[in-house]
Amino acid sequence: MNIFKRLWRRIFPRRPDLELSFVEGDTPPENLSPGHLVVAKEGDELWAAALLCPCGCGERIELALIDAANTKWHLVSKDRLSPTLHPSVWRKTGCRSHFWVRSGKIVWCAE
Repeated sequence: MNIFKRLWRRIFPRRPDLELSFVEGDTPPENLSPGHLVVAKEGDELWAAALLCPCGCGERIELALIDAANTKWHLVSKDRLSPTLHPSVWRKTGCRSHFWVRSGKIVWCAE
């Protein structure tokens, strides 16, 4: 990366698309705000993550994080502004969005 890009990013850091927050319990709250990834946890055990679809359709997306789930996602985050989820999120119905959450940013998958 050239020196000007590094300097620009240091002066004007990119804001995340998603900010991470935690709630106590085994279910994320019903009311979600755009731009937030809410994780339900009990003690150190993560149960589920929820967010509003980033395409703008307003649909709620809930992802299992608990080990006992057949289909589960893994959450990695060094701070509340850089959550990463894997594998990708692919809505099979509705808007059919397909995206990754990488370091707090939404990365859309090409069809």
